[in-house]
Amino acid sequence: MIAQLTKRYLKKIILLGSDLFFVCIALPAALYIRLEPTAFLQSLSSLNAQHWAVVYFSYLFAFLTLKTYRTIVRLANLFTALRIAVAVFLGASISFLLANFIVPAPLLPRSTYLIQMLLVVPLCLSTRFSIRIFTRYSRGAEEGIPTLVYGAGLTTDRFLPFVLQHQKNEIRVVGLIDDDSAKRGSEVQGIRVRGNRSVIPKLVAKYGVKQVILAMPSATGAQLRSIVDSLYELNLKVKILPAVEDYVNWAGKKELEFRDINIEDLLRRPPRNINKAAVAKILGGKTVLVTGGGGSIGSELVRQIAALEPNRLIVNDVSEFSLYQITEEIRNKYPKLELVSNLSNMADERACANLFSKCRIDAVFHACAYKHVPLVEENVSSAILNNILSAKNVFEQAVESGAERVVLISSDKAVRPTNVMGATKRVCELLALWYANNQTQKHKCAFSAVRFGNVLGSSGSVVPKFVEQIRSGGPVTVTHPEITRYFMLIPEAVSLVLQAATASVSGEIFVLNMGEPIKIVDMAKDLIRLMGKQYGQEIKIEYSGLRPGEKLYEELRLESENIIAVTEDFFKLERFTRPDSKFIEEVQNIICASQCYEESGALREAVNTLIKQYELPSSGSLQKTSKSVKKAIPEENFSGLTH
Repeated sequence: MIAQLTKRYLKKIILLGSDLFFVCIALPAALYIRLEPTAFLQSLSSLNAQHWAVVYFSYLFAFLTLKTYRTIVRLANLFTALRIAVAVFLGASISFLLANFIVPAPLLPRSTYLIQMLLVVPLCLSTRFSIRIFTRYSRGAEEGIPTLVYGAGLTTDRFLPFVLQHQKNEIRVVGLIDDDSAKRGSEVQGIRVRGNRSVIPKLVAKYGVKQVILAMPSATGAQLRSIVDSLYELNLKVKILPAVEDYVNWAGKKELEFRDINIEDLLRRPPRNINKAAVAKILGGKTVLVTGGGGSIGSELVRQIAALEPNRLIVNDVSEFSLYQITEEIRNKYPKLELVSNLSNMADERACANLFSKCRIDAVFHACAYKHVPLVEENVSSAILNNILSAKNVFEQAVESGAERVVLISSDKAVRPTNVMGATKRVCELLALWYANNQTQKHKCAFSAVRFGNVLGSSGSVVPKFVEQIRSGGPVTVTHPEITRYFMLIPEAVSLVLQAATASVSGEIFVLNMGEPIKIVDMAKDLIRLMGKQYGQEIKIEYSGLRPGEKLYEELRLESENIIAVTEDFFKLERFTRPDSKFIEEVQNIICASQCYEESGALREAVNTLIKQYELPSSGSLQKTSKSVKKAIPEENFSGLTH
């Protein structure tokens, strides 16, 4: 106990004592600077104990009041310097007033107090910044891996001290790079901005640069892709500062941990313009159900909804382990939230009805579905029961129980589907439209569906497969050299799904701005480079041919469907056929056939025949509508919605 107290207060006592020592030696030094040698000796000899006490206790009072001794020396910064300056100014002011107007003391030139203050400030700061300065320059100039930091903004200023002290990889920063030409020649933390990316080849030759650290949190995926491509051409190793959310867990870490560039970095886009207040208004304080909540998209829905403070959050999934993982995560993060774990299959009508009868559900996000195209293609009846029957049960119970709204998570594969997965998703869309228009209750439930493409990190994503193939030495298999897909990051896709919940009109289909479609082969090449391999030399790409039901490119709407901008990232479709009264009977017939495990070919044909009944021919007015939308939306935002 005594040892702990000694350790706790010893440093503070030493720091405060050194400050007071500097005050005492600064007074005669100030007199020496201010006066001639003869006058200096006379004034110094006239100083009595009373005057020394005034100066000493004035500064002691100032230091104790502003608590200058609390500084952690290794973390001294601008605020430390500001606190010292204010404390010294306060001490000098008090000593001047006491010595000249209150306590009888020898009169000194008034400028002496100012000179003393100007001496005390740097002396006090020297004890606080000496360790940082020593650590910074203690290593030899030629030690460490020659490194460039890309970005000379606030992020670099904040984290460059960590970079300069990084011992694990012995980094030696030889300069900064920034695309802003106005910053050339300036310095951040004493490191010079060498210029823009065009000077990197010269710096590589001059300093032997081996790696580059990217400190550009606001850069888009397209900007990062351009930068990374140019750096890999120079055979430079590329690292990136952790994401902002990773900084939270830095407590206790002695080093800044950089990470490799990943494919998500190259696809990231500026933050979406989401009306969070509107989403919070309709979900806050409500009972919300997420079906398929253990899946990649469902679990992110759960995370974002939990942050909106619902009254109760029900997470449903048929996978025990997936359900356990997400509920444990949410319970740890939101201990006050009423969280219900529902382990059941929504394709089971009784289980679905039991859930809705026990819980007064206000909003439903229906995310449960089989979505792996090749597997679903081989298991048609299972896909129909899991995708279509579960949607039918959930929609029906939502209407009967008086739920306020239902949001269906759909897919771009539902547009002109060539596979069972897309076909079942299209039937689910039509089911949502049917229930939106066939309700007898006084308070009607609002139905909406959201279409979007592939999301990185989802189960069954192509990226983990490519990574495994690269680690195994290749080859990387791509089905076709021209195959393209839309890609989004899960968090941004889910945030836009939540925006669909604010739809005031029932029976709407929404489309997200997925950006430009990306060639799968280009993504494979990016991954090969990101993993430090040489495309064509170390790792090759082979083409295996399109799989059953696989399309060369995906679409987000039919040609007959008009598209209307809600925001630059969020669109709704118009002019699509709504299912008639016989539709629900035809769906039920297909479900019954699936329950009897009829032949897959017949089931596939029945679903496709049902879908084609509700596809309109191309509209002559489509071109006019598209042009009007293009005027309201930047070209790059609209281009991802057309082919």
